[in-house]
Amino acid sequence: MSATQTLYNVQCSFGEHRAQITNYCACIDCLKPLCPECIQEHYQYHTQAKIPAAIQSIMNTRTNCEKKIAKAIEQLKKEYEQYDIQYLFNPDEILNQEISRMNEVKQQMFDIITIFFRQLENVLETKVKENQLKVKNIGGIFQRIQTVIDQLEILRNSLLNSSDPFQHFHKACRLDVKSLLDRYKSDLKKSIKSKELDPINVHIDEHKLFNLKNQLSKIVVIQTTDHDEIGDNISVLSKNKDQSINYSVQGLYAQYATNNQNGPHHFQQKPNKQQMSNIGDNDEPFYGTMTNQDFQISRPNYFLGQHKFLHFIINKTNILKICNLETKQWMTFEIDYQVPEFHKSFVAPNGDIYISGGLIDQKDNRKESIIRRYTLDGKMQQIGQLTHPRSSHSMVYCNQAIYILCGYQEHRKMSLSLEKYNLITQKMELCASFNKPANSPACCAFNDRYIYKFGGNDENGQILLIIERYDTQTNKWEYIDPEIDEQESHKFHTIYQCSACVQINRNNIYVFGGYDNDDKGVSFSFLLNIEDNKHKIYQVDTKPLLYPEGFWNNQVIINDHKLYVLQNIEVDSNQIDEINRALLCFDGQRWSELQYQISY
Repeated sequence: MSATQTLYNVQCSFGEHRAQITNYCACIDCLKPLCPECIQEHYQYHTQAKIPAAIQSIMNTRTNCEKKIAKAIEQLKKEYEQYDIQYLFNPDEILNQEISRMNEVKQQMFDIITIFFRQLENVLETKVKENQLKVKNIGGIFQRIQTVIDQLEILRNSLLNSSDPFQHFHKACRLDVKSLLDRYKSDLKKSIKSKELDPINVHIDEHKLFNLKNQLSKIVVIQTTDHDEIGDNISVLSKNKDQSINYSVQGLYAQYATNNQNGPHHFQQKPNKQQMSNIGDNDEPFYGTMTNQDFQISRPNYFLGQHKFLHFIINKTNILKICNLETKQWMTFEIDYQVPEFHKSFVAPNGDIYISGGLIDQKDNRKESIIRRYTLDGKMQQIGQLTHPRSSHSMVYCNQAIYILCGYQEHRKMSLSLEKYNLITQKMELCASFNKPANSPACCAFNDRYIYKFGGNDENGQILLIIERYDTQTNKWEYIDPEIDEQESHKFHTIYQCSACVQINRNNIYVFGGYDNDDKGVSFSFLLNIEDNKHKIYQVDTKPLLYPEGFWNNQVIINDHKLYVLQNIEVDSNQIDEINRALLCFDGQRWSELQYQISY
């Protein structure tokens, strides 16, 4: 018997047993050594208690415990290296790095200010030159006036110095001074008025200049970040389009746990670049802001009850995050379902959340077929089943029904099907197929009758420059071929995937954001005008987004004449922060971002 074996050469002291200990129950509620006579009785105990047994040999138990400890050591070392604890205690390195970052921001501010004043100088120079050209055009009048003045000087000298003044008396007496002045004054006024000379001066608002310091303090803030926040910010996901061929996901969410002890999060308006440079507003900054009626948000509030919120669910977890638009708080919920990647969730006007689709098996490329409804009282219910399971699809609410369309089906096929869940009958219905399959298009309802589908990717992963419309009354699809003015056409390139869209007033659908063929975010936007069944694209890039990025959660909510939507956050090249979203608001004139604050 080896020295190692003698460590376990212990006899059982339970009851009358005197056999050698050979096994061990690793169940967390037991943790007991067992001899051969104990094993059967212990299995019976677990059966009665309805707790799975974990009985193994002594050697296997030791091996498993050693592996568990080794894994813990390995993971702790990774965490240690990942956060670089030594760096946190190196003040010189912190100072050098953070001061360098602030200097970069300072240089960016200098560049912005330099460009701004250079533009002003160019405008001033242009206006001065324009006035100079106008002055040259009326120079002939001034020359004629100067000639008359010279002639009058000669007449006056002759009158005073001539030995024969009578002939000069004759000219002077016939001179009509009033008529002479009136003629040239009239000529000058007419000429100057016709040339529209512009008075030029530079106005400096001293009050706003004084407030610039307060604005700077909002742009750059020194703050500390705890390790929990660092861990959250490290969790990112690729902008993979779920083509069900090149599937690649980086996820760190298996150990994700909620912690509501710090209370809910509030949000408030966040200072943004738009406030400095008027990005996203086509109004002339030198002459004030003018209201653009085309972007007026006159559609009624989306929600019918007391619940008014935006939401998203973290992939491959049961974590639901909700932003309440009334209480201005962020809340986290645990739901009774681990949601797969590339799923779609959608909130109905009554506040119920519907979840459909997603990739549940990478190897076999299987898609989720069950449709679930979640209510904020914590109830999860299976309400229906898709005829065609799918992922990277779209969901739209229209006239008491939820429509599910597009995306990828089983076996890497793109879906042509449209399915409908009737909220009144609570039944699934298969509707007419659309014309062109698409991955992650933008979809919205129009006038409680039509569903418009914008862009997305085709089967080769290329952007689709296609707009389709479905009539819920006739169950028919049709292609839309909109008009576009020549002045607008040079700014309009395509429609992107993962964009967002919403009907904002009687005649206009607002489309914005998304990803291009290289998975780069865009801030591009336009209006689709629908009037007398005619379609027109206009206001191209008049109101672009603050930041170029797309929307995995592209449902847009209208509340109190404002748009609210959750935009993806890019934390690294082509990488998306999986567990956070940027909350955007559009008030009909400009976009703003609302930031989160902890409520104490």
